Amino acid sequence: MRSPHATAQPDSAGGVREARRLETRARLFDAALTEIGRSGLAGADVTAIATAAGVVRGTFYFHFPTKEHVLVELERNEELKIVAELSGARADDGDLESVLLLLVRHVLEAERRWGPVLFRDMLGLHFSSTRPVEDELSQHPLLDFLVGVITQAQQGGQVPEDADAGELGVFFLTGLFALLATGRHDTSNVDEPLSRYVTTIVKGMETR
Repeated sequence: MRSPHATAQPDSAGGVREARRLETRARLFDAALTEIGRSGLAGADVTAIATAAGVVRGTFYFHFPTKEHVLVELERNEELKIVAELSGARADDGDLESVLLLLVRHVLEAERRWGPVLFRDMLGLHFSSTRPVEDELSQHPLLDFLVGVITQAQQGGQVPEDADAGELGVFFLTGLFALLATGRHDTSNVDEPLSRYVTTIVKGMETR
């Protein structure tokens, strides 16, 4: 007679393997962030990352095709965190500028958490030919949040209804990332260049 647990064993073994795979991937991810933060993306050594994670070099490429994929994943994680923190912020009160300034503050908090080297390399990928080609703008939670905020501003009459909210969102984030990638700002606050940038963009969006 067949054991009632016979069919459960593969699932159990598969669950253990998957848990180990995820644990290894997490170690590699953390080790890669440490190495990139120390040496920069270009100088980061995959062998050093693998050694720090306690695996062979090939295991890194099994989980991450390139070092750039690590930064893309970090950015996605940070965007999800920022969107969660901004979940209550909307432009339905007609103050689009305050929502965008709040967004900038949260992005600056991410820079303080990860340090300037890692942060700027992450943003610099937006302007690099080495950014993974399968990474699509439509997969960015922060862009989706912005589109929703701008759409609400359109419904409130602050932004023209015929404007493309997606294009406006991409334009805002691209300019913001370019400014932050230069490092010419105060990470402790939304300083004058960033505040002026937000004000200028909002004025350009507003209904005349």
